Amino acid sequence: MELRHLRYFIAVAEEGHITRAAERLRMQQPPLSRQIKAIEQEMDVQLFRRKARGVELTDAGRAFLDDARAMLGHLDRAFDTARRIARGEQGRISVGYTLFHPVVPRVIREFRQAFPLVSLTLEESSPYDLIERMQNDKIDVAFITLIADQEGVAIEPLLEEPRVVALPSGHPACSERKRW
Repeated sequence: MELRHLRYFIAVAEEGHITRAAERLRMQQPPLSRQIKAIEQEMDVQLFRRKARGVELTDAGRAFLDDARAMLGHLDRAFDTARRIARGEQGRISVGYTLFHPVVPRVIREFRQAFPLVSLTLEESSPYDLIERMQNDKIDVAFITLIADQEGVAIEPLLEEPRVVALPSGHPACSERKRW
């Protein structure tokens, strides 16, 4: 049985009339009548009782209607889930980071607000390890300190900060003549 046959059956059951169901389905009445008879033959069950002004469900038809609606509802949810995953709105993402800079939790918080159906895991490591893990599809994205370009990885700077070094005041590199 094809999905369209379930839709035909549900339309006839809800309308209680084959002609009105055919109009709703944008098809002709004779092919719909044939499809309903074919469904009944395939199942070897009478689903409808024919009346002078339409049809009514048999007990078997009522039971099948509940299950048919549930199957189509489940299928619709499966389609929606697949579409959300394809758009990146649902699923999982693995995020690596080197130093937990204040920008990282802010970005993660905004991401979680925008995509609440995406499960997020965090992993701390060195920049080179994170790059390797990304290249091997172990993580999806990484927040790293700047390193040389790596093959197969797009690096997008998020912010630039001055770097400083802290040394003991008596260290030879602290002399007035030496500037970094």
